[in-house]
Amino acid sequence: MNPLPVTFYLDADDKSIASWQALCPDAAPSRLVLGEDYWIALSWMRLRAAGVDVALSNRVPDQGVVVFYAGDKRALWPAVQRDSRALLVAVRSDRQPVGFADVEIVQNAASSDGKRCFHLPHWPQPGLVARDAARGTALRTLLFPGTPQNLDEGFRSPRWHDFLASRGIRFRCHEKTPGAVQPVWNDLHDVDAFLAIRPEALGLIGNKPAWKLFNAWIAGVPAILGPESGYRELRESALDFIEAANVEQAMAAIARLCDAPGLYAAMVENGLRRGAEFGTQATVARWKALIDDVLLPRALAQQTGSGLRLRRCGRELHARLNRALK
Repeated sequence: MNPLPVTFYLDADDKSIASWQALCPDAAPSRLVLGEDYWIALSWMRLRAAGVDVALSNRVPDQGVVVFYAGDKRALWPAVQRDSRALLVAVRSDRQPVGFADVEIVQNAASSDGKRCFHLPHWPQPGLVARDAARGTALRTLLFPGTPQNLDEGFRSPRWHDFLASRGIRFRCHEKTPGAVQPVWNDLHDVDAFLAIRPEALGLIGNKPAWKLFNAWIAGVPAILGPESGYRELRESALDFIEAANVEQAMAAIARLCDAPGLYAAMVENGLRRGAEFGTQATVARWKALIDDVLLPRALAQQTGSGLRLRRCGRELHARLNRALK
């Protein structure tokens, strides 16, 4: 048992908290949609299932470790008592830093400093259904794991669709349409390649996680990805993914995969190996190490008078900033 409580805080009513506590994420993956669903509710579920002593609550204890989503900072701050000795741990995700947090959890290694900001990868997709290996090395279905409005204009052009038709490839998006069968985000059994390229005008993306990459690895699906630092920092070889910044480069990548079945098979094999580094067990181990080696020791230190004075100073500074912004 932990010497101090470790609480995952959600800005939710008691009924919502109870529904999360009763949920099996792998049986109902569609329930997880928002950042706080994954980083707070799912983190609590996975750690609790692994035997870690953690709580999920909409109340803020006055001691121990309190992990909260950056988007809930306005709800959490008033609940922190003036004399609270709790260690406040913000999960930043792709949001702005939380100034009053004692520690921040970031989703890309480039954002970590090993002192106040610590890197933990995103959880893999719950209930992930891997690609059917019996499909071989043929590329018949290409998935854009998003909605059509997020596609660059080049991927809506006749040229793009004519190219895919000439290769016998079906292009699919995760699109909800009235009256149609809704997409199952976690089911990749009939997906032969991932295409995840944001609009070229955005340039290099620096604050997004490598979630799509390691989900593709785990599912045995080769990935064609845009220029993002989250992907690049995980790259160890050319087999990890093919980078493409626009429709022309995407077409060249698809042609390579179609014309070189040996490359396709090698990327699948490599991805299954790499994906083990980002599976649920590996991510649980990273969370446990952070809790045991960093968060709990700092929470214990927070019980001292010096820690309390720092919290008071931080609260007073935050109050002054709020008044100045009004």
